Amino acid sequence: MKNKGYLFIKSGKWLAAVLLFSFLLSACDKEKDDEQVVIVSGSGDIQSKLDKFRSVLGGQLNTSPGAVGGYREVNWDAVPDELVGKAMPNNFFNTVGEGVPASRQRGLTYDPGAGEFRVSATNFIEVNNSTGGEFAAFSGDKTFANISSDLWPIKPEVPGQAVAATVRGFGVVFSDVDVANSTFLEFFNGNKSLGKFFVPVRSGQSSFSFLGVYFKSDKVTSIRVGHQGTLVTGGKDVSDGGTNDLVILDNFIYDEPVKK
Repeated sequence: MKNKGYLFIKSGKWLAAVLLFSFLLSACDKEKDDEQVVIVSGSGDIQSKLDKFRSVLGGQLNTSPGAVGGYREVNWDAVPDELVGKAMPNNFFNTVGEGVPASRQRGLTYDPGAGEFRVSATNFIEVNNSTGGEFAAFSGDKTFANISSDLWPIKPEVPGQAVAATVRGFGVVFSDVDVANSTFLEFFNGNKSLGKFFVPVRSGQSSFSFLGVYFKSDKVTSIRVGHQGTLVTGGKDVSDGGTNDLVILDNFIYDEPVKK
């Protein structure tokens, strides 16, 4: 009986060890899975966050079609003054045709049926003058917004070609995110959501927030941008007694789009 009891205790310890090992193995697998998505985000002084995300995307800025690897960046100051304050073509930064400058062939498009997209040199006071002191440009003096829709898609194309493409990472600079979980980027592969990621609230240092997400394994065919309210409604921002957390956007950063 003594020997049997010893064997039972020994077997029990062995079983516990097996269960513990299985748990640790499962935890390691989960951690490994989590590492397949790289999230770079912050608010206030966001320059280091942008630099880190650029490095994640390959560290090389591409400025002309036909590049391999590296990343693209749009900051809206390349938009000519004659288009400022007017409805933007959905493919301005991937205009196709002879004689189109490389600076306008960056593989960035958005759905023309999802609201009115504009670039402003006055942080959109011409659309909503109650928000004049709320917003700021991160680089240069021009900013971007969808003034009439609070949910809209970005669709990458091959730079210089009207051909659907995929990316693995995409990041955006936002101005004046006041409410947690109010502004987000959601990533898709076809109809499958790869996840919704919320933009951090601005800090007291500045109005800027940055969110960049990179998928090591998954390909992204579109990115959905969501935020509270629209500028064209004329309401005040939540920080000024309004009901919605109004935001605008500046730099877009993404890896080189490649054909699906």
